[in-house]
Amino acid sequence: MASDRSSASEIPLSERFKETPFDLAAHIVHTIGPRPPGSLNEAKVAAFLDARLRQAGFRLSAESFRTFRLPGYDGIVWGTLAVIGVIIFYWMPLLATLIFAAGFGTTFLTAWYGAPLLTRRILSQNVIATRAAAEAMRWRLVVLAPLSSPPATKRRLVAFGVGQTGLIVRTVAAALLFALSLAAHTPLPFDLRLWFWYAQAAPATILFVQGIAALSVQYAPATPGAISYAGALATLIESAARISPLKYTEMWIVGIGAGTAGIDDLLRRYPFEVQHTLFVGLDGIGQGTLCYLAAEGALRQRLADALLLRLAARVVDSGQATAKICVYRGITCAGVLRRRGWRALGIAALDAQQRIPYQYERGDDFSKLDAAHLENAVRLVVGLARTLDAAP
Repeated sequence: MASDRSSASEIPLSERFKETPFDLAAHIVHTIGPRPPGSLNEAKVAAFLDARLRQAGFRLSAESFRTFRLPGYDGIVWGTLAVIGVIIFYWMPLLATLIFAAGFGTTFLTAWYGAPLLTRRILSQNVIATRAAAEAMRWRLVVLAPLSSPPATKRRLVAFGVGQTGLIVRTVAAALLFALSLAAHTPLPFDLRLWFWYAQAAPATILFVQGIAALSVQYAPATPGAISYAGALATLIESAARISPLKYTEMWIVGIGAGTAGIDDLLRRYPFEVQHTLFVGLDGIGQGTLCYLAAEGALRQRLADALLLRLAARVVDSGQATAKICVYRGITCAGVLRRRGWRALGIAALDAQQRIPYQYERGDDFSKLDAAHLENAVRLVVGLARTLDAAP
């Protein structure tokens, strides 16, 4: 298998008689390389996706948008100010309290709206391919996968610095710091108020450490992105090529730029009907157990769309593809859409720890991809589209 992989990667795509999903993934990983959000390589993979989907007979458009370079510098700035506020609180309690209040307010608004204040803006794009139904449309099926590759850093560092868990910890710590500063202003015995001052060191330290974690993610280089997400993009391209024009289903094939920002831009531009639009998100495909995800999320799990779950089970039961129904403790692009209130199902590869293999690791390179796994994923997506079209 290793010799097959290396030989496939050395043959230019133009010289091959037929591109397999494995060939497509090889081109993305080797020729294009790591793809940070808003980078030139992300634009290159968008152009590659555009060309391949045109060959498959789809109508293409590339939608550019400006977004933020996440996670930004809010965490380290307010973490530093929190430490300074604790130091000066004994001599200037009012000034320190105002710093804590500003920090809590900013942190809360950042978590609520999901947009940092202190960050640079980047230009990204979505690649959108469409093909109309042959007859009256009953369904719109939107299959999507991320264009970029994630940062090469530890999973826990990403979760603490950027993820939902980190936002919650940061907001709670900022609220506690502000509350302790208010308590230190009350007419209580001096010794007790002094202890309130000492206690401020704990949430301030948490804020500072969380800011360092966010800064580490900000400057981490992107992974080669073989499983996350060249495998998903290769599955997306090959599935589009194999799905012939459907009778009652309008097909949308979408490459999402800059993660969640790309999803939000897609939903802003296109007023889909909730009842007739179904999303299938491809995430981290290439090795492990291929799964269709019944639920996603760590703190509050969101269930997948019931119709898509039934259709995926029908495809697997009929022998068209091999996959398991799983629950994922993280969140994929389909999980983001479920949180937005849309009908969606995630398809992802999970390892023995129920995680996407090699995600956020420098070792997520071409050697980790399994050609049979990619082929199986394509069969699942194609079978799902055809089964939906045949459903009443």
